[in-house]
Amino acid sequence: MIFNSSEKTGRLPKRISITVIVIIIVLLAATCVSAQKIGFISYSKISASHPNTEKINQLTQELRTELQTRQAKLNQDGKGLEETELKKLEEKMNTEWDPIKQKLIAQMQALQAERTSDIAQAIKNVGEKGQYQVIINSEVPIFTGNDYDEYPIILYGGDNLTQDVIAEIEKIASANK
Repeated sequence: MIFNSSEKTGRLPKRISITVIVIIIVLLAATCVSAQKIGFISYSKISASHPNTEKINQLTQELRTELQTRQAKLNQDGKGLEETELKKLEEKMNTEWDPIKQKLIAQMQALQAERTSDIAQAIKNVGEKGQYQVIINSEVPIFTGNDYDEYPIILYGGDNLTQDVIAEIEKIASANK
């Protein structure tokens, strides 16, 4: 009986090569997955800690107070007026109020944009410094009745980077002054 040894030896190294390549790929993939770092933050805490948040809250309160004051004045001055006169008074007050309102809103939007930019930069800085592949918000806001509640979406694992980001924002905010 004659065996074709070249056929068997040709297949064997090919199978070994493929097996070795598959093992190397699996080991590399496992190494890459285990080397990844995941961080998480509480965006609401970070946002609340930013210096602009207090300014935004003050402007929001100023806007509400001014609106309430103007509404009370309109109610007082409009007592006993005919409908057409009341409409004229309301238009006059709205014309006076609109530039003030637009100025306050523009200030709030500028502060919000700066805050958002600072937070994004701080997260990026902390992520790069710690070599994190991903940083996610650890909470998701859920509307419950008349209020928003924060529910955790990270229940296990990862590194909490909230305080690191807050410290980085303090550096950025002081550099912007």
